[in-house]
Amino acid sequence: MVFSGEQVSGRDLNGSSLMPMLVVGLVLVAIGYAAVMIFV
Repeated sequence: MVFSGEQVSGRDLNGSSLMPMLVVGLVLVAIGYAAVMIFV
């Protein structure tokens, strides 16, 4: 499963550019939090 951010962001979430950024931010925060919990 390969996603290029440019293609996904325009099509899926009603053409809004803000929502994909928010979703990506939340995903990165979740991954970062999980990594901290694992390594600490």
